[in-house]
Amino acid sequence: MPSSCLPSSSRGAVLVALLTFAGIPSIARAQTPQSAEPSTAVAAQIRFDRGRAFFQQDHFVDALTEFRASLELFRSPNTRLFVGLCLQRLNHFAEASAELARAATEANDLVPTDRRYENARDLARRGVAEIEPRVAQLAVRVIDSPPGVTVQIGGTTLDVAALGVSLPYDPAEVLVVATAPGFLPSQQSVRLTAGGRASIELALQREPSVAIVTTPVAEVVAPTVALTRHGGGVRIAGFIIGGLGVASLATFGVLGSMASSRYDELVRVCPRPACTAERVRQIDDGAALTTMANVTLAVGAVAMVAGVVMIIAGGPRVVSERQAQVYVDPSLGTIGVRGAF
Repeated sequence: MPSSCLPSSSRGAVLVALLTFAGIPSIARAQTPQSAEPSTAVAAQIRFDRGRAFFQQDHFVDALTEFRASLELFRSPNTRLFVGLCLQRLNHFAEASAELARAATEANDLVPTDRRYENARDLARRGVAEIEPRVAQLAVRVIDSPPGVTVQIGGTTLDVAALGVSLPYDPAEVLVVATAPGFLPSQQSVRLTAGGRASIELALQREPSVAIVTTPVAEVVAPTVALTRHGGGVRIAGFIIGGLGVASLATFGVLGSMASSRYDELVRVCPRPACTAERVRQIDDGAALTTMANVTLAVGAVAMVAGVVMIIAGGPRVVSERQAQVYVDPSLGTIGVRGAF
């Protein structure tokens, strides 16, 4: 590199002269891939020439803009070399070191096919060596790096491919944060000093499983309704009494019919004054039989009615103990409600 005692404009002129006369190929010939469109190559060459003119005038900001625009069109070690030199002149030493190191690597890869790239490689390496005392080197490693890990150094995201690689940074105290889906963030603060080297390791821990607490739902059990049957014995007795009543009526029908027929015949053939004592006794017996039949009729009728009433009123009734019932007491002349609500 030119001596630091030269004015900045002189250093720029000397550097351009070195790059021009040291056999560095032109931008159009240094592009990869070589199958690029000629119009794009011409546009890249135009931006490169503008940048070189600004660089000679020490307009490094404008020169940096033009060189980066040219580099976007075609990847060239020569153009990247000038990007690094502009950053160095602007005191962006960490960025300058990274660009110059990459320019040296790309130029070295092309040396086997074009030895003119040796000079670009050597100038880039010289620039890295000059900047080295001004920058800090930091390597960040994530232990058992999980998928989707992201590392930020001072708010700038680090490329995953650069994990574990020592990279240049401006001297400062920076916060390194690693995150990954399903893991708790891990962070560490590190102080970076000019010319120093640092290496840190971050370990990510899985997020604790979130226990889902569910409130137990009280099971609603329908209360058992006790069903009771009332009046079963009365109903049975009603059937028995009713049956006896029916039997009595049937007997009355048979006996009554026979007694009435016999009585009528005796009265017809034997008027009472002229009848013998035997006939009179028979007539009296028939009258008594008729009276008994009539009594049986009355008893059977009453028994039958009583049995029906007992069956209807005294039959088994299913009563829920949870239900209220309205009752009427004829003896007291009252109306009320009983049972559970």
